[in-house]
Amino acid sequence: MADWADLPVDILVVIAQSLTLIEDFTSFTTVCKEWKSVTSILKKKPSLPTRYPRIMLAEKIDTEDQENRGDQDASVRCFLNLLASKTYRLQLPEASGRKCRGAHYGWLWTIGIDLQINLLHPFSRQQICLPPMLTFPDQYEYDETFKPQEVWDFFVRKIAMSSNPRKEKSSHDYNEDCTIVAIYGEFAILAFTKLGDTVWTNISVHSRVYQDIIFYNGKFYAVDVHGVVVVCDFDDANGPKATVVAPAPVETSDLYQKYLVESSGRLLLVSRLRKGLLFDDDDVEEEEDDVNDEEEGDVDDNVDEVEDAEGIDKEEEKARYYTTGFSVLRLDECHEEGNNYAYRLTEVTSLGDQALFLGSNVSTSIASSECIKPNCIYFTDDNCELYLDEPGGGGHDMGIFNMEDGTIQLNYAGESRSYISPPLWCI
Repeated sequence: MADWADLPVDILVVIAQSLTLIEDFTSFTTVCKEWKSVTSILKKKPSLPTRYPRIMLAEKIDTEDQENRGDQDASVRCFLNLLASKTYRLQLPEASGRKCRGAHYGWLWTIGIDLQINLLHPFSRQQICLPPMLTFPDQYEYDETFKPQEVWDFFVRKIAMSSNPRKEKSSHDYNEDCTIVAIYGEFAILAFTKLGDTVWTNISVHSRVYQDIIFYNGKFYAVDVHGVVVVCDFDDANGPKATVVAPAPVETSDLYQKYLVESSGRLLLVSRLRKGLLFDDDDVEEEEDDVNDEEEGDVDDNVDEVEDAEGIDKEEEKARYYTTGFSVLRLDECHEEGNNYAYRLTEVTSLGDQALFLGSNVSTSIASSECIKPNCIYFTDDNCELYLDEPGGGGHDMGIFNMEDGTIQLNYAGESRSYISPPLWCI
């Protein structure tokens, strides 16, 4: 029988370039030293997606623990592998001191005090430059005492892409057909760009304070703070615009964080309920009354109380903010006569074998597996407006919400916080 180590180098190169997942490429390098040496022939590591979501932990570490981590520096980031429940380290100086968020297809996007926005693949360390912050049309009123460098860390909220920014699996050329939409600015409005463009262009919107965006069935959809869903049209004669396709849920609140996610081919609107010392007590009590008074079948049945949660310390009740539950609605096409919207909202009580991953990333649904629980919502801390009010920054509001019984369990037992870039899903 032939020895695997004796395979011709040119064949090994073709195999390495044909791999489609990070895990497969890592396994390829561990077969033998001859196979691992092939990676040095490749011009760059491939920028591949991951099979399972990973948590990229915050850059900062506790200063009290520096003695035990003397070899850790700002150029190293730790990733939590859900499958092995272990963390591993990557040299990633490109992310040092920068705000990092998830962009999908295995990519992150980053922005720093230099105001430059980049796509970054943490495995290959490949970067793609996007138009910088100052090319967005709507800016704050800067002057000598208020400069752009004071708002860089919260100016851009989210970014979504229409496709993988790489042109082909074996190529490192940029995909010029990749469109990118961002939520940005003082009023959280929408803008877009294409890879290779030098500026961002506004999308005309009907409201402000958008909270999530997603590319679904060939179009970009966004949801605002009220729960109103819009679809973006880039071919309108009057310029890019967003059109309302679904109304706000009947029972909702601006206190609920809104997400859009595709699951099993359907578009879902997910609402996240938080409580805490930084929320107005009267508003929170009013929301509780609304939830408790709802009849069976109303849209917010699945918002549960935190005291029912497992794995959450009672001290969390004193936290400035914490997640208590989620509600899920499905957007169903509506063709009823007299209806002004393309979609109607239908309550979802179960995700089936799917799990949702929400936070400072493109909201994603993944089939359950040996490391992913079905019918659950995995969430990280994305309440960026309140990071500065938290000791050590954001990162404490993380967990796994069970849709069946309303319980919440921890998805990371350690401490990882940052004022700029708390833990996030890398998908």
